[in-house]
Amino acid sequence: MRRPGRSIGLALITVSLSLPLAACTQVEEFESEYSPTTVTPVEGAGEDDPQQVAFTADAARRAGLITAKVSRSGRRTAIPYAALIYTEDGATYAYVSPKPLVYIRRPVTVDHVAGNRVLLRSGPPTGTTVVTTGAAEVYSAEFGVEE
Repeated sequence: MRRPGRSIGLALITVSLSLPLAACTQVEEFESEYSPTTVTPVEGAGEDDPQQVAFTADAARRAGLITAKVSRSGRRTAIPYAALIYTEDGATYAYVSPKPLVYIRRPVTVDHVAGNRVLLRSGPPTGTTVVTTGAAEVYSAEFGVEE
């Protein structure tokens, strides 16, 4: 003979396990309008010319962006080697920062490398702020490279 308590117990367990499933609903996909960086054309520049890349303070912190000033070494200007960006075609650039959290890629002509310094034939003037740590992240933001 079956005990009624056992059937009721099984029924209660079955109902309690199915309740969470009944509460499930499909969630709509949400696309955020937030962007940690913005890229805008530089006024007067052509289509393939450098663009202005702006980071939010939080994005710059997460990317670990650090800057330094262009200095003078003898008759040449110098930048830290970490500030130097090489493109696929061998062109050399550095990202200058005309104001906090804003970066623009500028061409540089390397005279020679001396240790961790790059002495320039041409490039930004002494005192200009350049990106050292995180220059690759700025480059990625400018060209839309995703992780």
